[in-house]
Amino acid sequence: MCIVHGSTNCPIGRLVYHLVWAPMRHRPVLVGAAAGRLRELLEEKAEQLGVGLRGIEIQPNRVYLVVDAPPTVSPHQIVCGFKGHSSAPLRQEFKHLTAIPTLWTRSYVVAAGEMVDATHVLALFEAIVPPRHPRGRPAKRGDER
Repeated sequence: MCIVHGSTNCPIGRLVYHLVWAPMRHRPVLVGAAAGRLRELLEEKAEQLGVGLRGIEIQPNRVYLVVDAPPTVSPHQIVCGFKGHSSAPLRQEFKHLTAIPTLWTRSYVVAAGEMVDATHVLALFEAIVPPRHPRGRPAKRGDER
C-alpha cells in the first residue's frame, strides 16, 4: 500500500485505459521491423510519461494498448505522446511509411476500466472508421451498370 502522497508507483488510484488508433488511411503498414520498432518507441514513451503498459497489440492497420496511468495524466496526453514520439523516427527509418501524408490519423478510441473487453474496444474503433471508397472516378449517372 502506498502512503507517500504523489507516488506514481502506487497501484491504488491508477486508471486503466484501452487505446486504439490507426495509420493514415488505415493502410496495413505496421508489419515486420516497423512493428518491432514501434513497440520499442511505445515502451520508451510509456516510461517517460509514467504510465504502465499492460498490453500492446500491433496489428498491420491499428495499434491497441492497455495502459495504467495516474489520474493526473489524461488519455489525450497519453495518445498524443505515443503518436508524436513514434511518428518521426518510424518515417525516417522506414521509407515505405512516407508514402502516406502523415503516419497517424487524428482519431482514436479510449475506453476506461479494467473489465473492458478488447473485442468491444476494437469494434468501437471499426465503427468510427469511414468506409473505403473504390479507387478511380465514380461512374456517370446514366452509365451505371
